[in-house]
Amino acid sequence: MKTPLFCSFALLITVVACGDDEAEHGHPHPQPAAASQPADHGAAQKLGTVTVGSTQFDVVRLGDLQPGVEGAFEVTPLGTAAANLTSLNAYLWLESEDGTQVSAPTKGIPEAAKLHFHATPQKGDRTPFRVVLRLRADGADDRGSLPLDGHGHEHAHGPHSGVPGTFRGAGTSGHLELKLHDDKGDLELWLGKDAQMTEPFDLPLDATIEVEFIDVQGRKVVLRARNAVNNEDEDGKSNVRDGKTNYFIFPGETGADASWLRGKEFHSIVVVRGRIGDTEFTSEELMLEPHVH
Repeated sequence: MKTPLFCSFALLITVVACGDDEAEHGHPHPQPAAASQPADHGAAQKLGTVTVGSTQFDVVRLGDLQPGVEGAFEVTPLGTAAANLTSLNAYLWLESEDGTQVSAPTKGIPEAAKLHFHATPQKGDRTPFRVVLRLRADGADDRGSLPLDGHGHEHAHGPHSGVPGTFRGAGTSGHLELKLHDDKGDLELWLGKDAQMTEPFDLPLDATIEVEFIDVQGRKVVLRARNAVNNEDEDGKSNVRDGKTNYFIFPGETGADASWLRGKEFHSIVVVRGRIGDTEFTSEELMLEPHVH
């Protein structure tokens, strides 16, 4: 039979053993983990500023875009539109380079001072190339876009995949398209009365066109018609009408050195100059980059 003294001693030992756990062991015990936060969409990449109607938006892509996986964008309106965020009817989707829609449109969700969008690229052979923002407000329905590579703008191309521009002289003006081929360094030039080149701006077959390369120590080349019979382009299409043409090339059969124009990395500001009778015309400054084969 246990005596009262023995029981009291046992109780004392139990109380001491169950004292402050951290103080007795000299280290804290791990606490239960807090509920994990939902994963974000990934690193932010600024795509640039796009103007839609009269409103500008900063666009940020969150994480990488993968087929069948939901991606996200943050769009921040600038100026007075920021105060009316909840009233903006803004929609976003993805397109391939040829303009095919490759994600379903989604409407922006206001979050703080931004609109949050989700976009899931479709599975298939078309890769997302640009993000399109659509804004419907006050009876207007406007759209704008930015490339997904973060360059902040898309490079404009003419109908022949060259660099489009305009030219002007005394009493005359028109459009041009200058194309540089990266593999051979050869140049093609078309002149037109409209940007789509549906109506040619013809010059005499013996006309010459000068192109100055501002970023290559002002180096200049001269473009001429390929020949005086059909003046075919590289697709074999004739470009002669009533003894005139709108198509000029370099180096053609001149034997001039074009090796310095070769390569995918070539770029330069250029200016195109020509003459119509006694009237000279000059283009705007163009950023010439090669058409890559």
